[in-house]
Amino acid sequence: MYKIGQKVWGEVLSDLKISVSASNFKTWFLGSYVMDFKKEENSNVLTIGVKSSFLKEQIERRYQDTINQILVRKKANTNVNFVVGQPNRVEEQTNTPLFTGVAQQFFQPLRRPDSLNAGYTFKNYVVGVSNNLAYIAATQVVGDPGKIYNPFLVYGPTGVGKTHLLQAIGNDFLAKYTDAKVLYVTAEKFTNDYLESLSNKTQIAFRSKYRNVHLLIIDDMQFLAGKESTQDEFFHTFNDLDLAGRQIIAACDRHPKDLGKLKERLVSRFLGGMCVDIGPADLDMKIAIVKSKCDERGVSVANDVIEHIASQCSGGARELEGMLTTTLAHIRLSGGNTNTNDIKNAILRNKKFIPKKLTIGMVSDAVCRHFKVSLEDLRGSSRKARTVYIRQLLMYMLRKELELPLVAIGDVLGGRDHSTVIHSVYKMETEISLKQSLRDEVHRIKSLLEA
Repeated sequence: MYKIGQKVWGEVLSDLKISVSASNFKTWFLGSYVMDFKKEENSNVLTIGVKSSFLKEQIERRYQDTINQILVRKKANTNVNFVVGQPNRVEEQTNTPLFTGVAQQFFQPLRRPDSLNAGYTFKNYVVGVSNNLAYIAATQVVGDPGKIYNPFLVYGPTGVGKTHLLQAIGNDFLAKYTDAKVLYVTAEKFTNDYLESLSNKTQIAFRSKYRNVHLLIIDDMQFLAGKESTQDEFFHTFNDLDLAGRQIIAACDRHPKDLGKLKERLVSRFLGGMCVDIGPADLDMKIAIVKSKCDERGVSVANDVIEHIASQCSGGARELEGMLTTTLAHIRLSGGNTNTNDIKNAILRNKKFIPKKLTIGMVSDAVCRHFKVSLEDLRGSSRKARTVYIRQLLMYMLRKELELPLVAIGDVLGGRDHSTVIHSVYKMETEISLKQSLRDEVHRIKSLLEA
């Protein structure tokens, strides 16, 4: 009876190999084997073993109907059941996969990756107006990986919760598919691994690491801008995973079109999936975040203090948590003998010693507000004297205030060459040292940043 089952499954696989792509066939069916075949009164039952529950679930969801149609077409009068199992030693000589290859090693039970922080979950992710769409889309990605939104990219400024959302997807994915392989890295880590593989001639191991996963999460995608060879490698990794039906998730600080020196074909790939932005939290959402942090720590803080923390914080979740930590420390050091006004004063004193963390957006906005121009005007090709002057001053301030790399400054200003940035910064440095009026202009812009 086992040989009959082998014949039936072999015919099914032959048809599948024609109807699906080679990469999908390798991913989902390479390594499957016949465990049992029984003749019953109404129909035969063919039991097929696969390596993992993730593989079983994905095959049933994606291909069960196709397999049933093949069996009907061949008049096999057979139902196929998929189970998770491994051949025992007695069966090893007979229950061998019909198709063999390296993909049999892809699906192994794995421990939670060290790169995923177990504390980042959907449960403690505070949802508001600014991130509601991103949150809903993220939960749907876990429910239908590789299909509904692939790739899935979130973008927004620092501190809005992009990393939390990405890692929540990874953690939820592992909870649902316990034997799936998830890899979370930053774009900088991807770049360093790639360069190291070139140096050590270990490209095969590098590609195995990044392409033999079920879910690849890349954070801080903007780091790839201007790195052409790394972008090429990521593009091929992207294609390989996409063809295999694997899920790709990424995050960056701007829309892919605004990343400057990111190759068009890579931008096109991201735009072919789901791109959604996450904006800064409003006051209500900040209050909810502080309350969530209090719940996580198992502490109770008066509502008016929570509201004060939220109203005083101009940054994101990390700054909110820092201010909460200051508050709790003050309460603890006072032995609990403190009142609301004392806590508010402690927060205010501490805030004075915390320099505001400037961002590209903040500096650009200050310059544009001072001169009453738009960033798009400065990113454009206009050579009007006033526009060129403001553009050069913005380059100078981005370099001096943020210490941005020349390439990054060029990207902010429409993808301008680093030699243009060098010239602009040097010119402004020289003129500022000579002209008091220009020094005053810079001081007025800085006052906008400090407001």
